[in-house]
Amino acid sequence: MDKNIVLSKVLISDASKLRAAGLMQGTISNIEKDIRGYNNSGMSEALCATEDEEFMALVRLFFFDRKNCRVHLKFNFAKNADLNDRKATIDKILDYCFMKICCHKVTVTCAASDAEMEFLLDSSGFMQEAVLKDELRIDSGFEDAGLYSITSPYYKGYNFAFIPFEKGVAVISGTNDYVDSVRLFHFGMKPDEGLMANVAGGLGLLDADGGFTDEEDAYPVEEDQLEYLPSELKKAAVELIEYFGKSRAVFDIKYMFTHGTDFQKNVWKSLLDISYGTTVCYEDIALSLSAGNKAQARKITRAVGAACSENPIAIFVPCHRVIGKDGSIVGYSAGIDIKDYLLLHEAFSAVTPLIS
Repeated sequence: MDKNIVLSKVLISDASKLRAAGLMQGTISNIEKDIRGYNNSGMSEALCATEDEEFMALVRLFFFDRKNCRVHLKFNFAKNADLNDRKATIDKILDYCFMKICCHKVTVTCAASDAEMEFLLDSSGFMQEAVLKDELRIDSGFEDAGLYSITSPYYKGYNFAFIPFEKGVAVISGTNDYVDSVRLFHFGMKPDEGLMANVAGGLGLLDADGGFTDEEDAYPVEEDQLEYLPSELKKAAVELIEYFGKSRAVFDIKYMFTHGTDFQKNVWKSLLDISYGTTVCYEDIALSLSAGNKAQARKITRAVGAACSENPIAIFVPCHRVIGKDGSIVGYSAGIDIKDYLLLHEAFSAVTPLIS
């Protein structure tokens, strides 16, 4: 059953509702005091997890440095929160930690006797890192606990795959359901997005200056590395490895354009009709979008070129196969040298049949 969990900052006005849900205890004035403490600390944060405005959990986040590299979570679940509510809350807070505030490592302390929480953490990708002796106080004394952690390369909600090729690195991003981006970087270029940089750094793919290393051995493609990727991202990574290895000419992945105007999306979809090893010009694309009307095509040719340069899913959506009317290789956001490489790669491979 899908859960629509919403996260929001804990407010003073939430005090009575939090107490009624069993998420905070004490007098209303003391609860309000605690909430002020959460909100005013630069090294902690408190979030409410609600579904249909009903409180399911209170989650406190504790930061160990001001760069938010690591965050420790403490969960208080409402009395009426079932197993699905708890799992959905954990997944939602992981999305918040990795995607919004760009943490690299998330940790949780789990009591040794809490088999349900241990199961939930395991199903969300956490691994036990340590046993903490006498970590938690209980009525009869103290109880051991496990320290569970997950780092950005192992987050299955959304992640990145890094595929090296002759000129640099292809960075694919996506989920279990779709791929939403393929970007091409020259070696030495720095990742310009927080989670991407965290994952690349966690996998040891960055040089001393924070750019993508050109050391070939840094990019292993063994199955044990791929197994942690979201399923559709994993499929895309395997297909792109095969493409650069000259054993694949046709792709079979699910993709989603998560941004762009209707015109841009129409241009990007039209690129899918360009066969491996062939090229068309920008005016050809404009003609196809104008139902063969040459006058109209001339008016939108420049816009077609601009849309191609904004294509978010390189290679799979082959904007590199669009060239100037005079045959010149122009207009590629990753660099003309990479566009030239891709065209030569396909032209050379096209002389013999490829496994698709």
